[in-house]
Amino acid sequence: MFVPDWLIALLGCGLLTGLFAAWKIVRKKERSLWGEGRPGTRQSRDEQEQARRDFVANVSHELRTPVSIIKGFSETLIDDYKSLSEKQKKNFLLKIHRNSQRLNSLVEDLLSLARLDALDVTLDKQTLDLSDLINQIGEDFKSRLEKDTPRLCIDLPAAPLQISGDSEKLISVFENLIENATVHAENLTTIEVQAKLDPTGKSVVCKIEDDGQGIPEEELDRLFERFYRLDKGRSRERGGTGLGLSIVREIIEAHGGEIVVQSKLGEGSVFSFRFPIAP
Repeated sequence: MFVPDWLIALLGCGLLTGLFAAWKIVRKKERSLWGEGRPGTRQSRDEQEQARRDFVANVSHELRTPVSIIKGFSETLIDDYKSLSEKQKKNFLLKIHRNSQRLNSLVEDLLSLARLDALDVTLDKQTLDLSDLINQIGEDFKSRLEKDTPRLCIDLPAAPLQISGDSEKLISVFENLIENATVHAENLTTIEVQAKLDPTGKSVVCKIEDDGQGIPEEELDRLFERFYRLDKGRSRERGGTGLGLSIVREIIEAHGGEIVVQSKLGEGSVFSFRFPIAP
């Protein structure tokens, strides 16, 4: 028995949207990271072409997996509906719903990257106090914590930290990095968010530090690659698309900032980034 037209159209739209976003993204050159001992290198044409091929292959794989699951369970529901118990039907529908959410998250992240990569990208910049923004994010995050674990600590100066930025996108940066720590940092007890004016007075330096198990040194240079996951199984289980850190980097760089990561096994991780102060 064939799959209903509405389901085919839904999956088709998701695939086309994701592939279109991917096509826009791969046209953009990768930017270098700011950080000690990690200078950016210019890719050769062959390396750029290989990167484009790898990216499109990753997009196709990530889209195909939830689509195949949705298709398989929906076909079973249609073909064997009368013989299935109510518990089995509900279980199948939950799997379809969960994977449709995963597909939607992936498409949304691809579109976010495509918009950030566009040459005509515009930010809704306003002069804002980054301290107020971080306090707001901290309150929102603490309300979602269970039994205060992990503990979220916020370290801010008394003086305002004024930058020119898009508040919604900046909120996305902090939430993404905090959530990333809760998902990947095993044995995590504390996350510290810090922001301060750097000694030159020209930029605001932010740090998000956790006391989890840390990241192997050989993995650090790949963290910001699109679709790269340290723990593929755990990330997918929690709904991760492997694009979060790429989006974080794009937003920070769109604001004229830079981001680096430092980590050692058993000693936690620190994501450091900075923004120019408001003119």
